[in-house]
Amino acid sequence: MELSEKTRYWQIANLLSPLVLGIIGALLTIPAGEVEDVFTAPEYAKLLSPAPITFAIWGPIFIFLGLFYFYQAKGVISGEAPQQVADVVHQVGPFFILSTAATTAWYVLWLYRIIWPSVLAMFLYLIFILGAYLRLSINRRDRPIRQHIFVTVAWSMYAGWVTVAAIVNATTGLVAAGFSGPVIGEVGWTVVVLLVALGIYLAVLFTRNDFIYAGVGVWALIGSLITWTTPSATPNMTLAAVAVVGIAVLVLAMVFRLYSMSKNDELSIFQKIRDMRAE
Repeated sequence: MELSEKTRYWQIANLLSPLVLGIIGALLTIPAGEVEDVFTAPEYAKLLSPAPITFAIWGPIFIFLGLFYFYQAKGVISGEAPQQVADVVHQVGPFFILSTAATTAWYVLWLYRIIWPSVLAMFLYLIFILGAYLRLSINRRDRPIRQHIFVTVAWSMYAGWVTVAAIVNATTGLVAAGFSGPVIGEVGWTVVVLLVALGIYLAVLFTRNDFIYAGVGVWALIGSLITWTTPSATPNMTLAAVAVVGIAVLVLAMVFRLYSMSKNDELSIFQKIRDMRAE
């Protein structure tokens, strides 16, 4: 089909915004140092700090976002693209651009240690990501398998990880504000945060059948478990035990959901894979 001018404008804006905002962010943060300096600063030390290896998840996130980046730009030059591409472009709407602006703002504020405004920017980032996630109707809209690869995986993984990032950033903001864990102590409040996070991932798993989102939650808990069982980091056997229970609950919930979906014949994506192989 022929793409409308509005669709092509959105495609171009989505292509340019990461480049332009990335350059602006880089220029603004040249004198500010490294982002790791803030994460490791002793004045912001906290129990909820996933091990450095946890952040390796940005690798697959960037790969799948790259696939989405070019998928949504299909036909931007020729003016011709399938209706499904145009639908995705309009579903994402301004959220892709706004999320890029929010993450740039967070990065700049974080490097300059302007902590609470950076926490606000992170939650705006999460809101815009979730806005796109909801508009795309992840796992609630029938899609061809290729669109699952180019769209669903990217936004599920992205939303799952930014959820983790927002929670960790919020705890940093509380530490910066002098919150010392009244009544139940720092360990107790960390357990509360873990339970809230676990509830969020379970809710998304059962309401959206989003195994990727829930899988990111498992990965984040594994990263925290590494921190709490490493002598040179922040060892804490109580939190390690809570993390193990959280991992087990999420994994068992994923297995249970997969089993119940198979019994109810809801696993249409596997039929699509078989159909694609048969073509």
